[in-house]
Amino acid sequence: MALERATPVSYQLDWGTVKGLCWGDPSNIQVIATHGWLDNCHSFLPVANYWSPDNGGFLVLDWPGHGHSDHRPVGSYYHFIDYAYDLWHLIQQQDWQQVTLLGHSMGGFVSNVVAALCPERIQKLIVIEAFGLLVSDGANASDQLKQGFLSRRKLQTPRWRGYANLDSAVEARAAQADFSADLVRLIVERGCERNPDGRWYWRADARVKTVSAYRLPSSAVDDILEELTMPVIVVRGSDGYEKLEDALERWQDKVTNLSCVTLKGGHHVHMEQPEKIAELL
Repeated sequence: MALERATPVSYQLDWGTVKGLCWGDPSNIQVIATHGWLDNCHSFLPVANYWSPDNGGFLVLDWPGHGHSDHRPVGSYYHFIDYAYDLWHLIQQQDWQQVTLLGHSMGGFVSNVVAALCPERIQKLIVIEAFGLLVSDGANASDQLKQGFLSRRKLQTPRWRGYANLDSAVEARAAQADFSADLVRLIVERGCERNPDGRWYWRADARVKTVSAYRLPSSAVDDILEELTMPVIVVRGSDGYEKLEDALERWQDKVTNLSCVTLKGGHHVHMEQPEKIAELL
């Protein structure tokens, strides 16, 4: 089991602690993997089964407010750009060089941005079911701001629904998933904890569900993607994110060294085809 071979790691940032797991030498990080929204670093457990410690450290992180990482302080929120800052900050802080960024979904969008900001430190970028960014073109800016602000107010005192046991939490998550319950369980096992009342609750900060108050325009994404000088691989699930094809049509010409790989599976194709992802690494 990959989990038995993992080394727990934690990194102190200016607002709190980011945690994760590492396979191989934590002092020789070669890959930094980041998960999607409301998942946690266990989504990369299947890939870790195929990682050899001889290749250095394979680091998988819990985003702030997810998994075992700290929640942001009261009065702070979870805007996309703040995730990007945290990863960029961590790379600078640890002085990681020539690493591969591996990002799924939200983690892939964040990795796009971070790789563009410090391309000299990134050897390769692999984004799974993500490319470019979610943008604001054609949207009503004032309505976007208003909905974002209202959602922040609504989630000031958030609570998750409790479950009688872990199996019930797995069933609830699996009902919304396009991948097997066995794979869902991997995410739930790290993502839930048992409270003193005997019920199981998500560890994630419910504030991560707030609506984005603003998004960048596509012209800004043009500029960002043009800074990706390293090899970029986009991994698509055959039954995955429908809008990914639109993003590729819009921005693929902005990236000099871009290739695409389609694997059989859905949005969590990295969990369904972990050996193929390990080969790309």
